[in-house]
Amino acid sequence: MNDNFKKSNDYQSRWGFYLVSETLNGRVAMIALVIIILLEAFTKKTLLDIVSTFIN
Repeated sequence: MNDNFKKSNDYQSRWGFYLVSETLNGRVAMIALVIIILLEAFTKKTLLDIVSTFIN
């Protein structure tokens, strides 16, 4: 095994992505989820209803 494995914060995970990008993807997904929940709470509509009004 690599000696620098534990020293590095950017190790390759078992899915083929890197730790930094996984953390970034998780944060982006969490922010998107919060925005969707707040949007639905304030408009009292589901996300599909909101998107369908923009399409039509």
